[in-house]
Amino acid sequence: MRSAIQWSLMISSVALGASVPSLPLAAQDDDVLDRTPADCVMVSRIRRTRIVDDKTILFYMRGGRVYQNILERECPRLEREGRFMYEIRGYRLCDIDTISVLDRIGAGFGRGFTCRLGEFHPISTEEAEEIERIAEGEVEQDDVIEIEEVELPPEDVEEEPAESDREPAP
Repeated sequence: MRSAIQWSLMISSVALGASVPSLPLAAQDDDVLDRTPADCVMVSRIRRTRIVDDKTILFYMRGGRVYQNILERECPRLEREGRFMYEIRGYRLCDIDTISVLDRIGAGFGRGFTCRLGEFHPISTEEAEEIERIAEGEVEQDDVIEIEEVELPPEDVEEEPAESDREPAP
């Protein structure tokens, strides 16, 4: 008869070894994906990161969520070195925290430029894949993103009342 610990270990090893496709949280529907930026992410939830360029990092989270972090300023050599480190206070990585580029120095690494993170913007997995393809040069950015210019009304001008709200003319 197997002990509860043996069963627990077997179940967790099966769960870890199983290749279950993760369903992205938003199911790739903009109506479902909450686009509200987050100030922080739980470090224990970060599965991997992808440096896109000297100003953009993708954070792939456990559970399928992806965040795009656009740094306050360009972080020199971030893309070229392809690695960074961070120190945390508590269990979260926040937009007030900094990252340091890890420069290769001889056979080891040294701390390079230190740069402040930005907000964590939720994006769909398709958007993350598209950002990565653009970064790899597989797709031209102009071929992917459609931009349409719109003219916004001035902020200090009140809007005209709707036809139904107008008072009848005498």
